[in-house]
Amino acid sequence: MFKKVLFFSNIMLLFMTLLGGCSSSPSKEISYASILIANGTEYYLRGEIKDNEFTLGEKIGEVQKKVAIEVMPKEDFSSNFLEVGEEIYSSNEDSKVIIVKRENATYQKFTEKGYYTNKD
Repeated sequence: MFKKVLFFSNIMLLFMTLLGGCSSSPSKEISYASILIANGTEYYLRGEIKDNEFTLGEKIGEVQKKVAIEVMPKEDFSSNFLEVGEEIYSSNEDSKVIIVKRENATYQKFTEKGYYTNKD
């Protein structure tokens, strides 16, 4: 009899542990996309600029704050991908595209949230 009660208790404990492990926690926003906030707008990384598809326009500013990759940036000129000090420019070809000059001398394009153009 004691073994049956112990067995049943262990099964219930296992069931409750599994049930508790399946709950979701809506505690904070998580982002693994490469995001930049500039002038109150979210921009998403679309890759390196190839074959001069976009050219540098006016300098908008520089990255002021870097947050962890899994954190959604909130402040202007903050990013979860770019390094502090990297320069941000408008694009001469498309107002919804901005260009970032990286520390390694490459240029990457970012587009406004919800906008994507494939100029490859």
